[in-house]
Amino acid sequence: MHQNRLFNRTRIQLTVTYAIVIGLITLLSGCAIHLVMIRAFARTVDRELNTLAGTVHDSLEAVLQQPEQVPPFAMNLLPGLCVLGGGCSQPKSDSKIAELTQKQGYCLRLLTLKGKEIANLGGTKHKFNDEIPTMHWETITDDRGERYHIHTLQLKTIDNRNWGYLQVAQSFHHLDEYMNSLHLILIFGIPLAMLLISGVSWWLSGLAMQPIYQSYQQIQQFTADAAHELRTPLAVTRIAVESALDLAVIKPETRNNLEIAQRQVRHLSCLAEDLLWLSRLEAKQLPLQFQPCCLNDLVSDLEEELAPLAIANSLAEPLQKRIDLRLEILVNQPLYVNGDSDRLYRSIANLINNAIQYTPAGGIVTISLAYSDRTAIVTIKDNGIGIAPEDLPYIFDRFYRVQSDRWRSLSSGESRSTGGTGLGLAIARAIVQAHHGNIQVDSQLDRGSTFTVSLPIKATPSKISSQNKTT
Repeated sequence: MHQNRLFNRTRIQLTVTYAIVIGLITLLSGCAIHLVMIRAFARTVDRELNTLAGTVHDSLEAVLQQPEQVPPFAMNLLPGLCVLGGGCSQPKSDSKIAELTQKQGYCLRLLTLKGKEIANLGGTKHKFNDEIPTMHWETITDDRGERYHIHTLQLKTIDNRNWGYLQVAQSFHHLDEYMNSLHLILIFGIPLAMLLISGVSWWLSGLAMQPIYQSYQQIQQFTADAAHELRTPLAVTRIAVESALDLAVIKPETRNNLEIAQRQVRHLSCLAEDLLWLSRLEAKQLPLQFQPCCLNDLVSDLEEELAPLAIANSLAEPLQKRIDLRLEILVNQPLYVNGDSDRLYRSIANLINNAIQYTPAGGIVTISLAYSDRTAIVTIKDNGIGIAPEDLPYIFDRFYRVQSDRWRSLSSGESRSTGGTGLGLAIARAIVQAHHGNIQVDSQLDRGSTFTVSLPIKATPSKISSQNKTT
């Protein structure tokens, strides 16, 4: 399967699609898990802050007597509490508050009614903006850039006067450390995961295309077998029709019918030969004889051989209106490619014949040979009927016909059928691709078409010329 360009290109496209889809699913799943973990962390912090704030709030309101004054009982309730402008109570190693502030990043602040800090616990090294706090959950940043999640409660004295505010905060330090670790994992893990996904996608695409490729091989083999089996009965039929036509005594209407049958048998014979040849070429059962091939001689021979065909296709026209077949060699030295000269001859001949068939009388068909960037370029240009844009992607397919069914009204009022076997362009492309080249087409309706064949060469024209001189 990897030797077939069509299936190889399709497999690559399928692999890219698989990789993108699986990668997006993985990325979205990771983002969802990331958001869920952050929200779970936030809910846990809120719950713990709410519990701690409620406990401290109830304990303090039972001992507060004067607004904005911290009583000694509060110092006993909160070991390690530091009053600004005063002293700090002695912290206790077995205190739950000490454990929360020292190990888990909690911080307590006592504020005046105007939001000015009176005392703090666990936050002596951090400074917050002094402003009237809002009575809801919020996130603030201290002077060192560390973020805190804060819960604020209003405090009242024993006689129900407004004392100030209690703020309980927890640092996002642990969450930030986790996020940094996660980001590092993503930076190094995503490329590795994409490589793994790409490998799996390549394997899956090959597995998915295997039945299709087997069906394609069976159809290809059937086509070759059918074409091969048709050759003998067609040959026998052709001989029988020709023998009947050789009879001296035959009715005119019978002769006419036999001539029609003879033409159709010839057409079917050509179709069977082309199908068999194309199937063998695509299945690599038709070996190519690669050797140095001079394209200068090849296009010159083609111009000489097909010139009578151009004349014959416009023989009923005046001399000045006949198809003009021209040759332009735009290189000064011979251009050699490594290929099978007979196959290349047939490929380019099909393109030239195609141009002649679809060019009306008085038209011009130009064959040109050029060189560019270690590539030989053969161009067949005509000013014939052209090809519609919607037909261009399919003209190299087997038996493809444009909507006009390849008939064209000529200027003289006559009509000429340009129908062949429908395999000429398919054969031309298969031969060019077998020589590691490519074929392109540019066409406009009623303006003509340009077919460009690009073939790699082994050396520049100057090197080839010097090698020929030395030999």
